[in-house]
Amino acid sequence: MTARVSTCIVGGGPAGLMLGLLLAKRGADVLVLEGHEDFEREFRGEVLQPSTAHLLDELGLLEYVLAQPHSILETGKVRLDGAEIGEFSFRRIAPRYPYAIWMPQPIFLDALLRKAQPFSSFRCWMGAKVTALLEEDGCVVGVQGLRHGKEPFEVRADVVVGADGRYSAVARLGGFKPAYEHHDFDVIWFTIEQPPGWSSTFYVSLGEFRGLMLPKYPRHIQAGLVLPTGEWRRWRQEGVAVVAERVRRFDPIFTGFAGTLKDFTPFFPLEGLIRLVDDWARDGLLLIGDAAHTMSPAGAIGVNVAIATAAVAAQTIYPHLGRGTIAHEHLGRVQRLREDDVRTLHRLQLGAQRLLLSQGSRNPVVRWLVPKVLPLFLQSPILPRVQRRLFFGAPLPTLDPAFSFREPAASAARG
Repeated sequence: MTARVSTCIVGGGPAGLMLGLLLAKRGADVLVLEGHEDFEREFRGEVLQPSTAHLLDELGLLEYVLAQPHSILETGKVRLDGAEIGEFSFRRIAPRYPYAIWMPQPIFLDALLRKAQPFSSFRCWMGAKVTALLEEDGCVVGVQGLRHGKEPFEVRADVVVGADGRYSAVARLGGFKPAYEHHDFDVIWFTIEQPPGWSSTFYVSLGEFRGLMLPKYPRHIQAGLVLPTGEWRRWRQEGVAVVAERVRRFDPIFTGFAGTLKDFTPFFPLEGLIRLVDDWARDGLLLIGDAAHTMSPAGAIGVNVAIATAAVAAQTIYPHLGRGTIAHEHLGRVQRLREDDVRTLHRLQLGAQRLLLSQGSRNPVVRWLVPKVLPLFLQSPILPRVQRRLFFGAPLPTLDPAFSFREPAASAARG
């Protein structure tokens, strides 16, 4: 099987499908290669922060996305050893978009795919795994791989975009190297059904056990225990009964879940990995999303940063299509526009991680000091500014209205 397109996107996640949708909107012939056979995967970024609501609104896609099944998060609370010591409201952080959208990623990805499929220039091959890059004279001109594990394919393109996540095959095949990398903790995710009357609030818990509790569509609670790297392996060695007792002490709401534990299959570890690739591009090849800038789970911002980079990439790539291989100097503009924002968000994530991990410190001074200082910080005027930067993001370059799905009449009325 062979194909020739202007843009070959490896990875059908939020960044890859958003990029494919925007380019197809302009008439570019796009092929998305998704390695999985379907979108039914769990425990990935499922929170669309106010920054993404703003971007979707600019693209005329917000109403469409909000028409899909979802939950709305409006408030968050911080607890220390079970006692609430602070809270925040998205209304204070982002008055125009005073909420985060919890949308299961299979629903979000399917919505993007359905929006793109009516464009005759758009195609998506499921179960298509890339195994090699095609190179000529030092330029990437396409990819090779297998579809459904047995059908060889070859795709040639003006540009190959690696949007295949934190364990990117494209980044590995292309020889990309990190500028820096941090892996200080892991999040151990599990899910229970919401008990009656549980509010649509997410919690950050500090103290003996650190972690997150988030409402998950439709009526579940997704919880994540934050552990230093390697600690989960030690927990497992101590046995199911010990882990069940620790889950019970994390919050009484998990008592029933802990009582049913027979093994570790309900738990899904996720590495708290922060990585920035040194150079996101080569001639004919660009990395976006987690392939270029891996975000940790801190702040639940990874999918939002990836979608923002996809929008910038669409505007950068489109003017150069149809002229042969796109040069590094043009593709590098995506990194020049996005890198400062990514580095700032990484610094904020590292600060949040230090706070979470300090609660488990063996240093008695640290353990004494944090409970005293933390409530003061949560009540200071600094916190809303930090939260706004984390959840609302930095302003993106002005988006070309030609990428918008807003009807002209509606756009004029809006103006």
